[in-house]
Amino acid sequence: MKKLLLILTFTLFISYQSYAQFYGYFCYDCYTSIEVGGISSNISGLENSSAKTGFYIGFFVYNEISDSFSLRYGTTYNNIGAKIDGYEEPLVIHSINFPLGLHYIKDYKYQAFVGGELGTNYFGKYPLSNNSDPFYDTFEFSENFTSFDASIYFGVGYIIAEVIDINLKYNLGVTNISKNLEEDLKKNWLTLSVGYSFR
Repeated sequence: MKKLLLILTFTLFISYQSYAQFYGYFCYDCYTSIEVGGISSNISGLENSSAKTGFYIGFFVYNEISDSFSLRYGTTYNNIGAKIDGYEEPLVIHSINFPLGLHYIKDYKYQAFVGGELGTNYFGKYPLSNNSDPFYDTFEFSENFTSFDASIYFGVGYIIAEVIDINLKYNLGVTNISKNLEEDLKKNWLTLSVGYSFR
């Protein structure tokens, strides 16, 4: 039920932002983009772990500051985690994030962006649990991981026909996601995405 509410909230946010883009209620001097792609992620500080692949979707608003620079913000879903030696299933974190950064564009062909990102860790799959009950797994997950975290990101992109974006972005976690003070776990992930911009 909680997962359904989280997805519904994310969908409503995207719908509202899209409505605002076309009718000018929320964003008067800006444009939006939708991105989908893949993620390669790992959790630094987690022993015997390796990278796992995941799914990414994002919605962004670009508030133009000048011809070359924009303020870039939005909402993203990131399937993050890590494979752990000895376990068939990886650690999975369903993270809805809120990035805010500076976007640079040149000749409507090349772009770069840098900023910070607030992340959430409300739901996930904890592979060390031997109990298959979904409620118990969710409870155990929330007992071990913080609700929020932060990362910094930087990336580059190439623009095709002024509206298709191919982006490569790296997020570096800067806060500990473990509630165990003896551990220092941080989310790090690389995202390759394709986007459509309503320029």
